[in-house]
Amino acid sequence: MEQLSEAGRLGGVFHAPAETFPDVSARGRWWVPALIMGVMGLLFVTLFVQRVGFDRMIQKTIDASPQMQDLPADKKADAIALQRKIMPPVMYTMPVVGVLAGIIIVGGVLLFVMNGLMDAGLRYKNALNICAYSMLPASIVSSVLMVVVMFLKSPDEFDIEHPLAFNLGAFLSPDSTSKYLVSLASSFDLFTFWMIALMAIGFSVAVGAKKLPFSKALIGILIPWGLWVLAKVGMAALR
Repeated sequence: MEQLSEAGRLGGVFHAPAETFPDVSARGRWWVPALIMGVMGLLFVTLFVQRVGFDRMIQKTIDASPQMQDLPADKKADAIALQRKIMPPVMYTMPVVGVLAGIIIVGGVLLFVMNGLMDAGLRYKNALNICAYSMLPASIVSSVLMVVVMFLKSPDEFDIEHPLAFNLGAFLSPDSTSKYLVSLASSFDLFTFWMIALMAIGFSVAVGAKKLPFSKALIGILIPWGLWVLAKVGMAALR
């Protein structure tokens, strides 16, 4: 197979993933899409701070928390001051840390599943490449759409927890719906399914469709995803 350039790999996962992922798995540089996603995340946070601001986000958090509403005025002021101190560094570090942690953890989990349960015979670098390039299209498209929606809406109306109506949770009222139901519904997300489909294609073509067909690779990805959703819903129910 002809070796692709890095631009060819990055563009190929959008329009020709089945033809691109063999080269991605073998010769991809997983840190390149990770860097792009991190920069996109930092750009979104910068625009969010300019358009919406930390104070609006903090106020929404307070308004949605019965525990905060019940605090005495001086305690509430202390909590707000603490959030103002913590939120900026957290918001600016999360895009980079989140992307790296996501690729490293997801890559490790899927490598364990594919090698342990399906005898894929892959190396960790193969899994990192497949996961990183699979995450890139949905990350770029969702980031662009979030910026567009953020500037189309009033700053007071923008909800950073549900910025886009591409998951079922966006259609539920957080005030009248149980948190675990919102968490469960939010897991059924179009961009997540796009990433899962690309990962299944990536693992299938990297190993070989005869040894690891798309359907089998898809099941191997849906198993840990389902466990993650159950854990997330359980945590929401406890809260």
